[in-house]
Amino acid sequence: MPNRLIFLGTGGGRHVMLAQVRKTGGIFVELDEKKFIIDPGPGSLVNARQIKLNPEAWNGIFLSHLHPDNSSDADALLDGMKEPFIVAERHCIKPSKDFYPCISKYHQEKATVYAVKSGDRIKANGFDILVTKADHYGPTVGFVINGSKAIGYTADGVYYKGQEKHFSDCDILILNVLVPSGMKTEPHKHMSVDEAVEMVKKIKSKPKLIVIQHFSFWMLRANVYEQAKIIERETGVRTLAAEDFMEIDLDKLEAVKISR
Repeated sequence: MPNRLIFLGTGGGRHVMLAQVRKTGGIFVELDEKKFIIDPGPGSLVNARQIKLNPEAWNGIFLSHLHPDNSSDADALLDGMKEPFIVAERHCIKPSKDFYPCISKYHQEKATVYAVKSGDRIKANGFDILVTKADHYGPTVGFVINGSKAIGYTADGVYYKGQEKHFSDCDILILNVLVPSGMKTEPHKHMSVDEAVEMVKKIKSKPKLIVIQHFSFWMLRANVYEQAKIIERETGVRTLAAEDFMEIDLDKLEAVKISR
């Protein structure tokens, strides 16, 4: 089986989610004969079916946080999986004063559940997983998923001092970047291109490939491909702007567009 990931959507934020000018289906990963989805927002199930990924054969789900553009299709996908795992920021799972879980009790009961917080290190479904802090306006975490390949995912949030230390030695680093170069971020909102450059420059052992995604209208108007070139030029690390239905071979770190 191939080691690969497929972007079932590369849009982010409520406005792009509602307009669907970029899809919002999350990131499908096939690694070490396991299949899972990261942050399945609206359209994940339909988009997966469109390219014959057969979600009923998947093993589980990673959820960085409970905002709908990252989580709305989670229960629908879990409904078809047999004995799935769920690795999710704990507010996605457990009720609290300010947040209601985005995974139903029924779907939690049919799964092996890991309700995680930043700093946790767990083993799940054969992977060693580091749960990283994310500075976002809702409770959010990132992940480093270690198998035969290491996948880093910052999730939503602005850059914070020390974030880079979590993402050394990644084969691929996926950044949710919603603010173009030269523009200022708002506190606790979303990473900018300039912040991405700052973080990557500080990573001790840099990733082999960076992919930016989860694009806002702001990023789309600024030309995401030009924004990726800025990161590549400033950091020296090959950088791609993801496209809907783009597949990346995790062994060769090469990208292709899937025909539909």
